[in-house]
Amino acid sequence: MSPSCAPSEPSGIEIAIVGMAGRFPGADDVDAFWRNIRDGVASVSHFTDEQLRAQGVPQSLLDDPDYVKAGVMFEGFDKFDAGFFGYSPREAETLDPQQRIFLECAWASLEHAGCDAARWPGKVGVYAGEGTNVYLIRNLLPSFGLGAASGIADLLGLMSGNSGGSLCTRVSYKLDLRGPAVTVQTACSTSLTAVHTACQALLSHDCDMALAGGVWLNLLQEGGYRYQDGAILSPDGHCRAFDAKAAGTIIGSGAGIVVLKRLDDALRDGDTIHAVIKGSAANNDGAAKVGFTAPSVDGQAEVIRAAQLIAGVPADTIGYIEAHGTATTLGDPIELAALTQAFCADTARRGFCAVGSVKTNIGHLDAAAGVAGLIKTVMALKHRMLPPSLHYESPNPQIDFASSPFYVNAQLRPWPEGRAPRRAGVSSFGIGGTNVHVVLEEAPAVPAAKPASGWQVLPVSAKDEAALAQGRSQLAVHLQARPELALGDVAHTLQSGRRPFAWRSAVVADRLALASEMLASPMTPSSRAPAAVPEVVFLFPGGGAQHARMGEALYRDSAVFREELDRCAALLKAGTGIDLLALVFPADGDEAAANERLFRIEYAQPALFAVEYAMARWWMSCGVQPALMLGHSLGEYVAACLSGVFSLEDALRIVAARGRLMQTLPAGAMTAVSLPESALAEFLRDGCDLAAVNGEQFCVLAGPVDAIERAEETLRARQQLPRRLHVAIASHSSLVDPIVAELEQLIASLPRHAPRIPFLSNATGKPITEAQATSPAYWGRHLRGTVRFADGLREIFAAPGRVVLEVGPGETLAGLARQHPQSREAAGIWASQAHPQQTARNVQQLAIAVAGLWTAGVDIDWAACRAEGASRRRVPLPTYAFQRKRFWIEAGEAAQPARSTSSNLFYAPLWERSAPLSPAEKQGERTGCTLVLGDANSFTDRLARTLRERGEEVVLALRGPRFARTAPGQYALRAAERSDHEALLREVEAEAGPVLHLHHLWSLDGDRPAASHAQVFEAGYFSLLALAHALDAVGAAGRGTLALTVVTDRVEDVAGTEPLAPEKATLLGLAKILGQEYPSIGCRVVDVVLPAPESAAEAELAHRVADEAWAAPDESLVAYRGPHRWRKRYAPLPDVPAPAARQRLREGGVYLITGGMGGVGLAMARYLSRTWRAKLVLLGRTPLPGRSDWERLVADAGQPVVLRRKLQQLIDLEADGAEVLPVAADVNDAAQLRAALAAVHARFGAVHGVVHAVVHPDRGMIAQRTPALVEAAFAPKIAGTLALLDALRTEPLDFVLFCSSISVLIGGLGRSDYAAANAYLDALATASRRSSPLPLFSVNWDAWRDVGVALDMDLPEGVGLDERTGVLAFERIANGPDLPQTIVSVSPLAPRLRPLDDLFDSLDDAPAAEVRTGHSRPVLQTPYAAPEGELEEALAGFWSDALGIVPVGVHDNLFELGGDSLLAIRLLARVRKAYGVELHPAAFFKAPTIAELATLVELRLIEDIEREAETAETAEDSAP
Repeated sequence: MSPSCAPSEPSGIEIAIVGMAGRFPGADDVDAFWRNIRDGVASVSHFTDEQLRAQGVPQSLLDDPDYVKAGVMFEGFDKFDAGFFGYSPREAETLDPQQRIFLECAWASLEHAGCDAARWPGKVGVYAGEGTNVYLIRNLLPSFGLGAASGIADLLGLMSGNSGGSLCTRVSYKLDLRGPAVTVQTACSTSLTAVHTACQALLSHDCDMALAGGVWLNLLQEGGYRYQDGAILSPDGHCRAFDAKAAGTIIGSGAGIVVLKRLDDALRDGDTIHAVIKGSAANNDGAAKVGFTAPSVDGQAEVIRAAQLIAGVPADTIGYIEAHGTATTLGDPIELAALTQAFCADTARRGFCAVGSVKTNIGHLDAAAGVAGLIKTVMALKHRMLPPSLHYESPNPQIDFASSPFYVNAQLRPWPEGRAPRRAGVSSFGIGGTNVHVVLEEAPAVPAAKPASGWQVLPVSAKDEAALAQGRSQLAVHLQARPELALGDVAHTLQSGRRPFAWRSAVVADRLALASEMLASPMTPSSRAPAAVPEVVFLFPGGGAQHARMGEALYRDSAVFREELDRCAALLKAGTGIDLLALVFPADGDEAAANERLFRIEYAQPALFAVEYAMARWWMSCGVQPALMLGHSLGEYVAACLSGVFSLEDALRIVAARGRLMQTLPAGAMTAVSLPESALAEFLRDGCDLAAVNGEQFCVLAGPVDAIERAEETLRARQQLPRRLHVAIASHSSLVDPIVAELEQLIASLPRHAPRIPFLSNATGKPITEAQATSPAYWGRHLRGTVRFADGLREIFAAPGRVVLEVGPGETLAGLARQHPQSREAAGIWASQAHPQQTARNVQQLAIAVAGLWTAGVDIDWAACRAEGASRRRVPLPTYAFQRKRFWIEAGEAAQPARSTSSNLFYAPLWERSAPLSPAEKQGERTGCTLVLGDANSFTDRLARTLRERGEEVVLALRGPRFARTAPGQYALRAAERSDHEALLREVEAEAGPVLHLHHLWSLDGDRPAASHAQVFEAGYFSLLALAHALDAVGAAGRGTLALTVVTDRVEDVAGTEPLAPEKATLLGLAKILGQEYPSIGCRVVDVVLPAPESAAEAELAHRVADEAWAAPDESLVAYRGPHRWRKRYAPLPDVPAPAARQRLREGGVYLITGGMGGVGLAMARYLSRTWRAKLVLLGRTPLPGRSDWERLVADAGQPVVLRRKLQQLIDLEADGAEVLPVAADVNDAAQLRAALAAVHARFGAVHGVVHAVVHPDRGMIAQRTPALVEAAFAPKIAGTLALLDALRTEPLDFVLFCSSISVLIGGLGRSDYAAANAYLDALATASRRSSPLPLFSVNWDAWRDVGVALDMDLPEGVGLDERTGVLAFERIANGPDLPQTIVSVSPLAPRLRPLDDLFDSLDDAPAAEVRTGHSRPVLQTPYAAPEGELEEALAGFWSDALGIVPVGVHDNLFELGGDSLLAIRLLARVRKAYGVELHPAAFFKAPTIAELATLVELRLIEDIEREAETAETAEDSAP
């Protein structure tokens, strides 16, 4: 705005447009869009007959005179940067392309606004809408094939990526935006309605920033259309708004987003303001028009006038109207009549306001039309140009322009300055009558940017190397074309307004041209930062580095450095009288005298210490925290002080005294020698001491002057060139002996503490110990002994990937570090300051160090790095260089999704009678033995006799104090000792052949008194675990099929009267997964009630148990009650549950959630707060920071992501009105639980309900699970549950809900103890019904998506419970029937219960997916290696088909390529079908690569050939 234009008084409701992004026909961004508008470009293509025939247009249509051979082309609608947003190729192909494009535009709009949402403290809302999803209708649904074989679940799965209602929520999810996400749909006015809605949300403080816009893709753009008189489409492909020839528009495609903030906030934050929304209004025509699709003069006039009144601007100050302007016969006259009516209510002026329509350039963008017009108008205000409205020759005779305030602006012309700021209006009118009008004003004037002072760091990053290179190039071109930009603003925008990604590059420049040149240079390095932030090592130089004006620029620019150095100066002044600041920063011309004083060690030591200490504090304030420190001589005192060994006051006292004492010593000398330590022995015998070993070929000698001179003379005679150091005192030599004791006495008189930050000892080169750091004698030796700096560097470089930073004047230590032979192990080595002879480079050097650290992956607090008083603005810069690839499914090509028959989520267990096993199922040839693990009791004896009577060779093993063979065919062993089981299996195999059947009876108690938990676990879970380990160790788990029958009691509630012991249920989890991880072991659990000893019933039961060894493998759990066999099934629960006896959830109730800071716990908390206004107690094991620190920690990018996420969710809960009490307590600790409940009572009173959602995250295959790991996994679910229930026994509870897992039923590789612990919860809930009126519910949850452990995983659409479904399921269960156990499964449960072999069979029968063009291999750590040979090439083809990726390397990890366990099983099923070999996932998961898979296939094929040969040989030998 021109300064001569007086701005209107602000109303307080102004909204600033601070960012924009869009893709339009012929324009990939808003700048290109404006150039087309400015230059009068009509983005309409006219097609030849040949082009249209190629699109399938029939000749009859081509010959039709009404067929218009024109369209508006939108390039790249089929392309998307799927990897950037975490979508697999297959997911991307089934995602609505409108939403793909909108996602990219949303990211670009935030970058255009200079906002990194991850670091921005406010809430960001999203308001937008999309047009009809043509891709779904034209491409996906025909391929999907809705019909009898599909169901609602299948359709919902497809729609999750194609519902317009998910447009905004998808953006919020993928960009992690926490404000409202509201999808808007008002037909053609959708996007401007979204803008209006966003403005209202900002004014009501629903959010602090908002993205508003719309998107529409016309996927029929490559064909023409048939003109119909009076309809919306033009007869010639041109939109002639307001012209006498106006007869319709043409359909275009595009997307646009504006980023909005309250104007005051934008001014405060230094945002670029592109324009200001002074006011907006929306209404509907209602029925006051001739038809539903017809416009209304009164409706439009009312909304325009309302917007002007809300904006508080006179109509005659508005110089341009961006009209809806469809060029239809009915629409244009009505719109101009409405505009005239609205304006004439306020002014009688005529012909002063230009009018135009963007539809004349790009056609009608449907849901994106309004925002396209808005962006056009904003750009016109920015550039102060009135844009041309195209194809206008003469006025529409139905429009009386002469009597109106308007004229059609048909030519580009300057927008003249007036008495008021430039203003404009934008209209958008939707079919159905929703009208919107927005009043815009040019941006307020801002002071001209000050030239950038000094050197600036310009960081650029991307998710891959190609995007980084393109991003740098784009930025270079942009800076070259805009010399008016302030370099400091560019740096600030890149530092604070861009998300840092792994691939990084940074340039340091002091002027725009240099920045552009460096960005464009191929010599500018780029690198990939590690996934974890690298450790930073501080190096502190010693004497000799000091010089006048050291750190002067930092003292001038940084308040932190200045305050710390001033603090040191004040302490030194008070303690020693030294005027540090006058010493270090002399008056101009006094540098030589100052350097002479600094040459005196009594001044050099405290001055050097103070500068290094202040500089370290500055780095730490910038977010650079040292993980390790190494000082050289005096520098070690800086490390010790920062580490907390000495206070600053005491450290300064020590170093000042140390310098003063050293100044009293006789003259000495030091000389640097380019020789290893081993070559200096003769000089050490001649009066010299080894002062320092700085490198393998670089040492320092110290001693009396004459001794040093003799050494130098000898060295020169040997062609060596010793270098005399500019010192007068021989540190680290015998000359300091007289002062060591006094130094030690001083240190002994001062407090000393254990180091809090590790640092390395000069004396050893190793990490200093607490004893050394606090010992006065150590510091005496430190002064006298050799500085083993090279050893310290070796210790630093022993851990690869560290960042090394010299903190202090000069760059001597950085140079030594770079010369070290192991320096290549470092991620980088930098110095904070330049050489003393190049102090003019200090600012540049510091910026280079900051840039280097960031490039290496260190998190930088850019605001803290910025020079004091440098107020910077965010400026528009090129946005992320998306690496788009084609993701497209042509009609008929889509892979068929898995079919389901029910959408029911809920199941409950039930027992049904089963027929006894038939004798035919028990036949089979035996070539080994049967092993019985039991006790000396009646049933063990009866089972052994029964088996022998059937002809089986039986070996009996009883529990005993040690392993021993007690009789032929009989052993003793310790139940839970793996070594005993191994010994047993080896001896049994040697004595009786391989074990074919194994009966585990140790978990049978019968009528014995109840055992302790430890005894139950030893006899049950841990004995079975030890047995599994032993079977694996001796190879039995991989030889033939082994039938393992675990016989137990008190596990299952079948009759309702049998005694129950929930801890025994842990066997179920282990037994289920044992058979999955070891495919040759068929493991089943048989739950019994033991009859009387030696009874007929016992004999019958023994027969039944013996039969179970031959049962079908899909029956992993059966029960016997009397003579009857029972099988467990899971029945769907009704869609509409029976009403509960009473509603358990209560308004305002107090609910305790263990694991309350986990994803599921927080989801429950959000639901309970919003729906029931509950008071929430979130119990977690880890204490949280104090409430007053939450906002600060969330804003601190240096804090752990998990902590910031937790605190943000708590802040959000409170912001939503929740009453939250976070409590730290270990559920296994009764005392901590009691203290926690006391805090709850003090804050809220009694507890009304409990959600027990605590979980132990550890997982692992059975072969790697130790008893200690299992006990840790059991603790929160078993001991913790019991402790929790005991602590709550006096509370008036309405319910307790256990969060169990579906893994109890379906298993899962690596989940044995997790499934076992959850099985305990299920059993405990069931058993509680016998003795307690308290409703205990155990819920076997399916996986939750987007919360908990799945939060950072991009699960495929439709997989897992989303939060809304999960919490509604919780409500149904908590308020539902009194069922102790409920299973929640997103997909039908029955197929998930089948053994893996059955799953393979079903997958074998499934049709193979149609082969389609693959997507490029992603960037992996593993180098690409091409398949070799027919087998590897075929397997690679299978992988490419499944993953949609070409090529696939033989060493590429399936899971790194985006695969999951289900996809792995599908691949193995296909391999099985192709090669006829049995492959189990457990073997494949150990090394999921093509090379290893090929090896497995070849091994199985060889084994099959050998078996066939043996069979043939046997048959030949037995032939007559």
